[in-house]
Amino acid sequence: MALTLALLGAGALLLYLGAEASVRGAAGLSRALRIPAFALGALLFGVDIEGLGAAVVAAGRGQTEIAAGESFGTILFLFSLALGAALLLARSPVPSPSPGMVALPALPVVACAVAISDRFVARWEGALLVVIYAAYVVMVVLRANGERSEAEGPPRAGQGVGAEAPRASTWPTRLVLLTGGGLLLVYLGATVLVAGGTRLVDLTTLSAGFVGAAVVGVLASLDEVLLEVLPIRRGEPELATGNLFGTLAAFTTGVPGLAALIRPLVLDGASAAAFLAVALLYFVVGTSFLARGKAGRLVGGTVLILYAVWLALTSMV
Repeated sequence: MALTLALLGAGALLLYLGAEASVRGAAGLSRALRIPAFALGALLFGVDIEGLGAAVVAAGRGQTEIAAGESFGTILFLFSLALGAALLLARSPVPSPSPGMVALPALPVVACAVAISDRFVARWEGALLVVIYAAYVVMVVLRANGERSEAEGPPRAGQGVGAEAPRASTWPTRLVLLTGGGLLLVYLGATVLVAGGTRLVDLTTLSAGFVGAAVVGVLASLDEVLLEVLPIRRGEPELATGNLFGTLAAFTTGVPGLAALIRPLVLDGASAAAFLAVALLYFVVGTSFLARGKAGRLVGGTVLILYAVWLALTSMV
């Protein structure tokens, strides 16, 4: 058991170091393009690099229950513990993003529900999920371009459309190296973390899907607390809500789709229960944003209670 705990701790540490480096580097490159805050959160932070790495590595090692459970566990952690903490610590209710951005992830959620209805995701279903996520990305990018055009207005005299292009040549090379090095650490951390999760399955009576959702998914997503709490506390809630809904889309389509392309996914009861909990949390949070235009401490407390109920029920499976 000591070796198992050491593997889990070392893997999580490598993931955090790699994620911090890669996110900082990629964020610097993205800010140079002046991408709106919600799009930055959805497309940069939404693809939780360490969670993606853990799911892909688990699928490659044949631990498909862990891969599926980790994918849904990442969303569960984000929509419950991370968002709940952020809303409880917020100085005021968090304003909703545009209704379209709140509702858009419903398509990935429904597509995922159809794909896992038989608790099996074939390679062709994985490819379709990846395509659906790509469509989500396109929609977010198009909306971001529209928002940027509205904010900038028509170009002034003597200022062409490509006036900012030369700035690309001044990007520091260290940002590219920081991003690449961070991604390498993420991969190494995911490998160690999945090894620890696999040993935990062998040493306990817990199901593989529960370990993936409640252990590996949580360890791989602890940085999400900072990505939710800090932007909200610093008055930049668009980054937090972008991360929230972008992660939902990525980890119901893109991430399990890539894992299924590596090895078809077989889901156990805990993995399926994790997805149902994800759908419920999305309904609660999305309804609050759409109906009230904001989410506050009441929503924060509700999602924390729902997560505790899920954890108690699935640990007995």
